[in-house]
Amino acid sequence: MRRLIKTTCAALAPLAAAAIYLGLTLPPRTVQLAGARPSNVFYGGYHIHSSRSDGTGTVDEIASAASRVGLSFIILTDHGDARRPPLPPQYRDGVLCIDAVEIGTAAGHLVALGLQGPSPYPLAGDPADVLEDVHRQGGWGIIAHPDSPNPGLRWRAWAVPYDAVEWLNADSEWRDKTTTRLTATAGRYLLRSPESIASLFSRPVATLRRWDSVARVRPVVGLAGLDAHARIGWTEGEEPRRNRTILARPTYDDMFRTLTQAVRLEKPLGGDATADAALVLGALRAGHTFSVVRAIAAPASLEFTATNTVGTVSMGDRLVPDGATVTIEARVPEAPAAKLVLLHDGVEVAAGQGSLRLAGASDAGEYRVEATYPRWDLPWIVSNPIYGQLAPSGRPETDLPAPVRFVNLPSGAPWTIEHDPTSAGALTTEGHESRFEFRLASGAPSGQFAALVSPVDGDAGFDRVQFTARADRPMRLSVQVRLLGGRDGQRWRKSVYVDDMPRLVVLRLQDFAPVGIETTQRPIVARVHAVLFVVDTVNTTPGTQGSVWLSGPALGVGNPDR
Repeated sequence: MRRLIKTTCAALAPLAAAAIYLGLTLPPRTVQLAGARPSNVFYGGYHIHSSRSDGTGTVDEIASAASRVGLSFIILTDHGDARRPPLPPQYRDGVLCIDAVEIGTAAGHLVALGLQGPSPYPLAGDPADVLEDVHRQGGWGIIAHPDSPNPGLRWRAWAVPYDAVEWLNADSEWRDKTTTRLTATAGRYLLRSPESIASLFSRPVATLRRWDSVARVRPVVGLAGLDAHARIGWTEGEEPRRNRTILARPTYDDMFRTLTQAVRLEKPLGGDATADAALVLGALRAGHTFSVVRAIAAPASLEFTATNTVGTVSMGDRLVPDGATVTIEARVPEAPAAKLVLLHDGVEVAAGQGSLRLAGASDAGEYRVEATYPRWDLPWIVSNPIYGQLAPSGRPETDLPAPVRFVNLPSGAPWTIEHDPTSAGALTTEGHESRFEFRLASGAPSGQFAALVSPVDGDAGFDRVQFTARADRPMRLSVQVRLLGGRDGQRWRKSVYVDDMPRLVVLRLQDFAPVGIETTQRPIVARVHAVLFVVDTVNTTPGTQGSVWLSGPALGVGNPDR
């Protein structure tokens, strides 16, 4: 019996030690704050995946989870290429459900909000082209998990004029943690779920620095992304996650209790889903929004204003300069113990306990507020900026110099057709236009393409491609050039939008991206050996057939010294 007792104690000792360790290292319990929520502030969850892509919950199940934790809205961001018709706004279980899409580009993922309908072709490829298409279709683009520790998920096109950025992404925060820390956090999760998730968060210094830098010259909205999937798979590297689900955790409920996005609306939600969705999306787009790590303390509101002789503005707004003193004030009414910091272009200029106030000259740039709560190091509340006079961007002039020389590409016979073994193309001449008919083979995307190709003679350098184009449907046409080097020559590409209206297109070679090679270099003035007009599966569905009409194709060069 004594031996049995000793054996049992020896076996239980490590478990007891682990339990004591977990109990002593539990993160602080969520503080329940007293005070009435402002009538024009509503809380929701942004960046959520359902079973329509790589999440585990149906839309109804996710809405029910949001209802249980008191959210007013959710924004679903399932992976896709924007061809799926977005669900119309609707209330489910008392929660406003807004549909969006997370699009994979060649340089990272972009969340498209506010699309007016399905895209007529797949949105993919160059991030600038994807953002252009999102804007054309009435939406706006948010960079998802911009500085993810996973290189495959990290954003790599910071020169693109994005509309918003996720200053925090919950799914990115665990990816740089050690296995030991994640294992300990999993144990604490059983006892304090939202608090344990938030304990993995840290202040995303690089992302906040990027946001502040860009917001000095143009308005950029900052949002906190849940990136909720409610699943743990065999591997967690890729996205969308196509691997097998081991455990449906962290749950949607737990994620909603961890992080929320608040909006300040012009009027309360009235129950009409279409009208209410427009209010929420309008507030987000205008920057009338702030993020709250709810696992720290909730419910919380933020008052943040700037006042001068012209008037008073709030977060997301621009202060009209008057040459006089501006007074900036911020307050968290429910939490007098919270520390508030006012940042100007990312640099602290004022601080206070529960509130702060700064009076002085109105400087160019942006002002925003971060609040931290006792016993936590990471930001608890992060505002969107109030903008003063915007600073000059310092970007180089983008207009092309006037061409001093053009070389017209031939029309008709000298053009050739290239295609993969199962696709097809044909060229006919119709008046002053060349008609390129294409047919991509059906099936899964596997390199189907059809191309209209013109050789270029001579050794002169060019800096642009010019042509007029139209098509029988809205689509993207890949314009490519072959340069010297490699068995097939180096190829560089830039896609353009075409539809049934003829458009003059002028493309700079320096905006072309390499095909099949990794390099940050771009051809400024280059010897072009062939020009290709290509239809492929980047932006065209397999099995598609159609026509593109081209006229006046030419290569040009301006003053290279300008």
